[in-house]
Amino acid sequence: MAVFSDLLKAIQLKPRFLFGLWLVGMILLFFPDGWATKFGFRGIIQNYRGWIGLGTIVVFAFWLVQLVPSFLQARAVKRYRQNVIKSLSALSNDEWLLLAFCVIRNQRTLTLEITHGAANALEAKRLLNKASGVGNKMAWPYTIPDFVWEYLSRNPRILFPYNEHELPQVQAQFAQLEAYMCRHDRNDF
Repeated sequence: MAVFSDLLKAIQLKPRFLFGLWLVGMILLFFPDGWATKFGFRGIIQNYRGWIGLGTIVVFAFWLVQLVPSFLQARAVKRYRQNVIKSLSALSNDEWLLLAFCVIRNQRTLTLEITHGAANALEAKRLLNKASGVGNKMAWPYTIPDFVWEYLSRNPRILFPYNEHELPQVQAQFAQLEAYMCRHDRNDF
């Protein structure tokens, strides 16, 4: 029974360790005889070549089995992020205003009513995350996810292709939004 539990522990090794074991096995199998003699393990290689080969194949199979789900998960995350970023091209004016305000002010968090329409629409598009359990209905923090923030920081032209943020009416909307948020972002609740 102990051998079986040890085998299960070996199967559960991280892929990088399994790859390392496979690489060691491959090196041992194809190590030149002259060098094996110098290092003193020529006898081990000759006597256990079959077991080393079998172990190398088994470790390689376990490595592949663990690598496939990791690869699929990474691909799913990449596809998810691409879809979220793609939704930036279909923003309403109110949604655009919230994201533009954050980028211009270099702040990732907005404090708005929990029922704020544009904030909830951005949350549905996964462009904002609602903080869990740290606010009230009049002042709830919404945060831009890391990958969206990094994308917007690197590509502000996505939001401002014609420098709209410099227009006086847009600056006035930013000032109104800031005053609105300050009105609801009080600590006296």
